[in-house]
Amino acid sequence: MNNANMPAMPTNNPHYDGNWNKEQMIGYGLTKREHFAGLAMQATLSNPEFSSSSPEAIASVAVEQADALLAELQATESGK
Repeated sequence: MNNANMPAMPTNNPHYDGNWNKEQMIGYGLTKREHFAGLAMQATLSNPEFSSSSPEAIASVAVEQADALLAELQATESGK
């Protein structure tokens, strides 16, 4: 499973074997991608310049920002 789909705030799961799978993630909250997109959306909505933007446009920008952050984190980790 790639980093974007891992839990943003995992809990101690007695069944965790070191590899997250879909069954283990049920009930464990947002993925990192969803969490980062929510934070990006919150920041965008706090900017008055975007107050007239459509919800779809704001959501699209938030997902793009989340994906960009995850790609940069992956590139940084790979470059170590």
